[in-house]
Amino acid sequence: MTIEQTLINKITNLEDKLDFVVSALQKKRDATKYLTAQDIEAEFGIDQRTVLNRSNMHPNQNGFIPSLKITGKGRRKYFERKVIERLLEPTSNYRRRRR
Repeated sequence: MTIEQTLINKITNLEDKLDFVVSALQKKRDATKYLTAQDIEAEFGIDQRTVLNRSNMHPNQNGFIPSLKITGKGRRKYFERKVIERLLEPTSNYRRRRR
């Protein structure tokens, strides 16, 4: 393989990666108000079992994630998007709150 062919392959590979990134950035964000544990895993990368286990904790515990069950939708638990997003936000005053 010549140097030119190697460069062409690298450029093609970079173009493919850039196309992937641009398409991901242009994808419209899902704006549904409620998410299932599976949706949270797909969108935020948090294991669905972690979310479900934390929703079974006592509400006074720090790791508790509030959920609700919608009548007529079976046994699935639903979580509010704004609650999940708020849990994932970095806090700058973490040390101050822990004291």
